[in-house]
Amino acid sequence: MMRQQAAGGFTIEVRNLQRKHKIDQGLIRDKSKAILALCGLKDVELSILIVNNQRIQDLNKTYRGIDKPTDVLSFPMMGTELNSVPASQPGKLSAQPLLLGDVVLSMEKIQSQAREQGHSVDCELMMLLTHGILHLIGYDHERSLQEERRMRKKEGLILAKI
Repeated sequence: MMRQQAAGGFTIEVRNLQRKHKIDQGLIRDKSKAILALCGLKDVELSILIVNNQRIQDLNKTYRGIDKPTDVLSFPMMGTELNSVPASQPGKLSAQPLLLGDVVLSMEKIQSQAREQGHSVDCELMMLLTHGILHLIGYDHERSLQEERRMRKKEGLILAKI
């Protein structure tokens, strides 16, 4: 496990619970900081869990009712959408980091999807890390076509800069 308070007030915990694929926890932490900063966030806490297909399938079945592995799952803390802080209390969360939630990534899925798409594992990892973080702050491509376009546009902007 790697937990580190980073510049900008970010606390990012990276836990690797799979053994099949090597991961660079420092890279994941650094890119997470960049993604959060590009989303205009500071003083936030984020947990990233790296797992295998079986573990993510168990989570997917438990929380989404889908009994198959997926590439990324996001578990936001209640009230962490960007627009969820009441206007009458804008500074209320400034004393403590905002707990965004957890992003769970399957390295097995990342590896296989990278091969299928013809790009690097790091590229696939960054795409899914960005996707997962955007879900934590309220983006949801499953709500509507308009929201899907909004999320894809934001993903593209972030990926072009990290």
